[in-house]
Order: sequence, then C-alpha cells, then structure tokens
Amino acid sequence: MGREGQVDLLGQLLDALASGRGGRLFVEGEPGAGKTALLSLLVADARRRRCLVLRGAADELGQRFPLAGVVDCLETADPVIAAHRSAITELLTAPGTAGLAVGAAADSLVERVTGLCATTPVVLVLDNLQWADEASLLVWQRLGEAAARLPLLLVAALRTGGPDPARLAGLRQTLADQDGGVVMMDLPSLTEQETALFAQRSLGAIAGPRLLRHLATARGNPFYLRELLNALTRAGSITVTEGQAELGARLGDELPPARLTDSVVNRLVSLPRAVVDILRVATLLGAPFTTDDLATVTGRSREELDGIVGEAILAEVLEENGSALRFRHEVAREAFRAGLPGSLRDSLHLHAAKAFAQAGAPDRQIAGQLIPVRGAWDDWAVDWLVQAGDPLLAEAPWAATELVERALEHLDPAHRHRDRLQEYFLRGTFLLRRSGAAGQIRLLRDQATEPERRARLTLILVLHLVQKHRVEEGLREVTQALETHAHAPEWTAQFRGPWAWLLWAGRRLDEAEAAATHVLADAELFPSPLSIGYARYTRALLLMRARRQQDALLELEQGIEATLGCEEATDVRVGLTLLSAHLLAALERLDEAKQALRTCRSLVEPTDPEGRTSWVVLLSATLNYRTGAWDEALDDLASLSELPTDSWMPAVRHGLAALILGSRDRPGEAREHLAVVADVDVLTGVPGNQTSFLLAARALLAEREGKPEKALSLLLHTLDPELAAAHNQRFHLLPDVVRLTLAAGDTSAAATAARAAQEEAAQAPDEPVRGAVAQHCLGLVTSDPDALREALAYYERSVFRPGLGRLLEDLAVVQAGHGDMTGARASFGRAVEVYRSLGADWHIARADVRLRALGIRRAHRSVRDRNKSGWEALTPTELKVALLVAEGRTNPQVAAELLLSPRTVQTHVSHILTKLGARTRTDIAGEAVRLGALHERRLGR
Repeated sequence: MGREGQVDLLGQLLDALASGRGGRLFVEGEPGAGKTALLSLLVADARRRRCLVLRGAADELGQRFPLAGVVDCLETADPVIAAHRSAITELLTAPGTAGLAVGAAADSLVERVTGLCATTPVVLVLDNLQWADEASLLVWQRLGEAAARLPLLLVAALRTGGPDPARLAGLRQTLADQDGGVVMMDLPSLTEQETALFAQRSLGAIAGPRLLRHLATARGNPFYLRELLNALTRAGSITVTEGQAELGARLGDELPPARLTDSVVNRLVSLPRAVVDILRVATLLGAPFTTDDLATVTGRSREELDGIVGEAILAEVLEENGSALRFRHEVAREAFRAGLPGSLRDSLHLHAAKAFAQAGAPDRQIAGQLIPVRGAWDDWAVDWLVQAGDPLLAEAPWAATELVERALEHLDPAHRHRDRLQEYFLRGTFLLRRSGAAGQIRLLRDQATEPERRARLTLILVLHLVQKHRVEEGLREVTQALETHAHAPEWTAQFRGPWAWLLWAGRRLDEAEAAATHVLADAELFPSPLSIGYARYTRALLLMRARRQQDALLELEQGIEATLGCEEATDVRVGLTLLSAHLLAALERLDEAKQALRTCRSLVEPTDPEGRTSWVVLLSATLNYRTGAWDEALDDLASLSELPTDSWMPAVRHGLAALILGSRDRPGEAREHLAVVADVDVLTGVPGNQTSFLLAARALLAEREGKPEKALSLLLHTLDPELAAAHNQRFHLLPDVVRLTLAAGDTSAAATAARAAQEEAAQAPDEPVRGAVAQHCLGLVTSDPDALREALAYYERSVFRPGLGRLLEDLAVVQAGHGDMTGARASFGRAVEVYRSLGADWHIARADVRLRALGIRRAHRSVRDRNKSGWEALTPTELKVALLVAEGRTNPQVAAELLLSPRTVQTHVSHILTKLGARTRTDIAGEAVRLGALHERRLGR
C-alpha cells in the first residue's frame, strides 16, 4: 500500500533483465518502511520468471569478517550454489594464508556470479547493506560494474541514517558513473491519504477521524501502521458502523499503547513463551543462523526446536533461506533484543561463545559472539583469545584487533595474558596499516623487561615505520636494536632485512647493498622470511638502478617465494610482486606481467585502506598505456579514489590521464588533471621514475598551445645528470627531446639526447625497447631512414603502440627530407592508422602540419571522422573479446584466454556493446554470425 510506483519499477527492471539488460537498484528507507516486503515481491516475481535468485543479508556481527555479507547470498539449498559457497569459504579459511586469501576469494566470487549469468538471468539481493564489510562492498562494486553488460540485477537495501553513510555514498556514486547508472528507490513515509487508504483496505471500512489521529502516531511507517491496526483490532478498540471504522467510545486502559515499539513488543511477546525465549536467543546469533546453532547454544533437541522455529515462521517473525534462518523484519529482531538487559546479553553471548567452542565451531563464529560483549570478560574468554589470536589475526585482522582491544579495556594491569594481548593488538594495527601506532608501540617496548619481548615489539615498531616510510626514524630504531640485541643473532637477522630497505630509501646505497648481502649470507643459519624478503627487494632495486633487469627479476622471484605464508611480510611481498610486474612488462613478458598484477591485486584490494591498491591500479594503467589500451588505462585511473597527497601517486595518475587526454585532443580535461599536480616539481617533488608522464603531458600541452620552446625546456630536464641517475624510464621521452631540439635548430642538444639514449640502451641490453629508442634518436639526429627502419623492425613486432606511431611519423619526415615521397606517404599513412587506433587526434594533427610543410598531404579526412561505430570501430583487443563472447564464452573464460582481468573484460564488453549498438551478448553473437566474423575466426584467419 502506497508503494505501487515502486512495485511497477521492480517489474520494469525484471522486464529489462529478461531481455538481457542488467541493472543496479538501491532501496533505502527507515526500519519498517517496507524494504523487506518489496524485496520479497521482487524475489517472488523473479522466480516466476525463472530467474536465479540469490538473496542474503549483511549483519552487524559479520561486519568484521571479510566477504560475510555477499557470501551469505550464496546460502541456498541448490547444490551448485552451495558448492560455490563452500569453495569460497575454503579460500577464506585456508590455514597458512596469512590473511592473503580475501582477494582470491573475492575474485572467485565475482567470477562465479558472472559465470552463472551465462546460463540464466541472475537477481542478487543483499539486505542491510549498511552492515556490509569492506570486502563485500568492493565485490558489490565490481559486480555492479558488470551489471550493465550481463543479465544481472543487483538489488541492495539499506537503512536510512545507518552507520557511516559516506561509505555507501561513495559506492553509489561509483556505480552511478557507470553505463546505465543506478536506480535509487527511496521509501518515504506514507501520506495521510495513503495511511487512510491503508487502514480502509486492512479493515474493510473507511477510517474515522479519531482512528486516523491515533494512526498518525505511526508516522506513516507501514510496518508500525500494520502492527498498530492489528493491536487495536485484537484489543477490540475498533468498531465499524455504517462502513466507517472508528475507535470505540471507551479509550481508557484497553487502548493499545501509542508508543509503536510497545505495540510491536506486545504482539510478539504474546507468542508462546518457548518461542519468545528461543527468539531472544536467536537475536544474539547474527544473520543468518541455523537450527543447529540454536541447538548448540540452548542445549535443546533439534526436534523440539524444529517445532518452535516453525511457529515463528508461521507468525512471520522468521523466514527461511535455504537451510538458514533470519528475522523477517529488523524491527522484530530489535524488539526481541530490547527485552534483554545489557548484562544478560553479555552473559548470553559469553555462554554462546563457550558452547560454539565446545562444539568445535570456527574461530570466526566464536569471535562473533565475543565482539558484542561490552562488559568484562571471564577467564575462559581471555584464554580462548590468547589461544586463537594468531590464526584469527591471519584470517580476520579487523575482528581480532577489535576483540583484543575490547579485552584489554577490562583486563587487570597485572593479568598474566596482558602482555601477550597487547602484542596481538599492535600486530593488528600493523596489519591494518593504522596510523598513529608508533608512540604506543614504543611505550610498550620501553616498559618491557624481557629481552625477547623488547625485540618483538621493536620489530613491530620498525615494520610500522617502514610501512609509513618514516625512514630516518626507522634507521635510528634498527641501529639501536642491532646494538641492543647483538648477542641474539636470531633477532639481528630479523632486523637486517628492513634495515637494508631503509638504507636504500635513505639513499645510502652502498650500505644498503652490504646489509642485504649480510642477510642472505646468514640465511641458512638464521632464516627469516621477512628479512629475506626485504633483502631481496633491496637488491632488486639496486640492480634496477644499474639497469640489470634480469638479475633484478631473479631477486624478486626468490623474495616472493621466501615470503609465502608469512603474515608480517605482506607489505614487502606486495612490493616484490609489483616490482616484478613492472620488470616483466619492461622485458616484454606481458602475460606474466598481467598475472603478477592480478596476484598483487588479490593480495591488497579487499583489505587495503591506505593506498596499496592504488599502486596496482597505477601500474595496470601504465601497462595499458604502453600497449595502446588507452581506454582501459583511463578506466583504471578513473577507478582511483583519493590518493595520498604527499606521495608520488597523484603525479602518475594525473600526469598519465593528462597525457592520454591531451593526445586525444581534449585539452580542457587534460589541463584539469595537470592543475591538480601543478605544484609538483619534477626534480625534487617525486621520485624520478614517477615524473615521465607528468613531464610528457606538460610538454604536449605546451606544444599544442604553440609554445615548442616551453615544451623543449620541460623535456630537457631528462638530460639533467641528477635526474637521469634515478630515472630509469626517461628513455621514453628522448625521441621527443631530439625532435624538438632539431626543430629549434639546436643540433648539439639533439646529439646529447641521442647519446643519452645510446647509454640507456647499453646499460640495459635486456630491454630491446631501449635499443629501438636509441636507433630512433640516432636516425633523427643523422637524418638516416635506415636507422629508423631498424627501430621500426622492433616496433612492428612489439606491443608498444605509442612508440610505433611516433616512429612512423618521424620516418615519414626523414623520408620526405630525402625526396622519397612515396615512402613518406606510406609511412605517414601507417602512422595515422596507429594514431587512429589510439584515438590520438592531436598526434594526427601534429603529423599533418609537419608533413604538409614537406609537401605531403594525405587524403582529406578529419581526424574526428574515424569509425565510431560498427566492427571497424573495435580495437584489436575488443575484436578478440567480441569474437570470444560471440562463441558463448563467459567473462571469466575470456579473461583466462586473453590473460586479462575480469574487470578489464567487463570494460571491453561495455565498449563493444556501445560501438555495435547492441544491447546484449546475444546481439554481439548475431552480428558476428551475420558478418561471417565467427567463421573467419574458426578458420584461423
């Protein structure tokens, strides 16, 4: 009642789903506004339409456990779905994963849900989104990004005014920016007219004025309104006369309470006492729970509980979802819970925790009972936490850290377990990358009297300082620790690895190399995965500086292997894996580089609050830029939220975005990005390796504005000796330096840049692209088309598309200068085609000007006239994806064959649908068959 418009909208969304178009729906309202009723209508209608419905609910207790919210959606009796749930749960709880399995489980969940869409439309419903954990929200976002391209309808319900609304606002905005946007369904209070109609339909008579005044106490809330009408009817307080329902004349004690929660409680507690008692226990178990859980906690038999649960389901208090149970309305759950005093709730939670522990339940289920306890813990609970601390920190560091903090609040200072719990807490703050813990760690370390404990706490402090890049402070702590614990080589071995990295970060390079070598020399006697990881990482960084890329890669591989399963080594393993991806890309081992990126994303994405995910995304964007996947690069960059302003990341993000947008002749957008990092000094503001894109973008915009001298002055920074030493990516910029210096008549500077390119190539023979760049620069300086053709031979077999276009353009200029007009036209035409594939309109315009001055004109065609739609508009990667989709492959299958991430495949499918004017994957297949594209693919053409 009063929700007819919303019901119609649900039907429209299901109609769209039936035609292959997914969607994203957020239903928001206060408790009792009708969210649950609408979701039930949606679910029933979807099942009638033969959609696969997966429905779950997040829960306040599950907020501390990764993926608890979305995994609940897989709670069903369907054996296929149950197998998916079991596989994901096994990933999350696998021993020895050091908390690193969340990313793999998230990837698996996304792939499994999108895979289900290949055979049937899927409706995924998550209630109480306000309680969802961070990993679940991330999965919801990824599925939301896929929903416009799959028969997948995502429906999330959330409470108005729930905790941390900004967190959910960010998710909604991210999805609103995707193709298809989001549908926001707010459930306002019923109006007076709707309230009157609600009462009329419920009572079969028109509500009188006194009754309406009393019903106004429900404030238009449908659940409360229904409860109030039922209470009045049960009390005999309503009389119907000549078609009008009115309150009786006697309005004394017989009238049900106007306070709405009391009305709800009065009805619910009128249930049989055994049902009420069990329901009060059920409020402690979170959502969902099972009859077996109730049996464990209450000690009652399964047979007895089946009857009680059946009564609660008939009374519409509980509902079933597969083998699980949950309260039908959050209001009802809160009403039962309100009947338990706080002290009694604490006692019951402690009792439930013990019962689950004795029954051999998972640690997370026991922890879920201890988290709500607000009072003092008993000795059993403290003993359990000490015993379970290590595995719980590995599986769910959020829950473990909160539990330890809660236990410490009430623990006597002299308690035998206090020191151990304090260490757990500090380890948790390190794993969660929380700021501001250094002072607390240092205080506890200074208070410690046992050498072993002092050493452990010092190591946690040092790792925290490394994590926060507090280099000088970290060096002081390690230097002191090496002196203090000189008699304990097992501890000095732990400190030397982080010390090596700190020395490198402090630019004490010779000392860093000596420290790393010391760690590896002592590794057999005192093996420390953590220290070996940092030592290998440091050696790889030093080798990269010396341009010994293959040797650096070997160090990284050994470091990754050494840190597997080491909880404290998560950060360094992320660094090792990221650097490995970077080197693999530089060595043109692109499939391995993409795999390393996927591994790294699975390590950090669902759990990282402070930017490590951004490292992965920025490296992915860089790789996509170099290989010509510019749309994907922009998608990567757009996915980044706020970045640390004091880091190198904004320079890379905005520099690369500005470079692509400027190349595409979108100067206004490019300038917006450059304005964000206008204060960044390329010599001192960020590390040298992170300045390439920013320099290139600033120079491109200057050249576009008719200021080549400004562009050149910017790029000449690459010849600065100090910058060159730390900038092992500067070679990408040198052909433009040579081109601009020659145009300015400065042949001396051009020769200097060409020599710099030759030096770069000689220092890193493992990277053929450096040799090609050197030949490119040499060919320009000497005006030698043969040297340029030698470089061209490399680019024609490589995947580095921007370099190919630039080289062909310069070759055309040199050929024209030698009078080879036929060759110049051919090279110019090929350059334009490469630029078109990138959307690089500015480069086409620049090439037009350069070649026109030499008497070369191409056939008239606006740079903006390239194909925007149809098969010819597809990029090479999009064409591969389209043909695989046409063969019936799912996104995960396409991702596996092409070695892309599922998210990148989703982006490609979206672009394909737009360019082909298609609405569904079936339409893509139909177009492919019509044009014979599938036949050609199967013939291997």
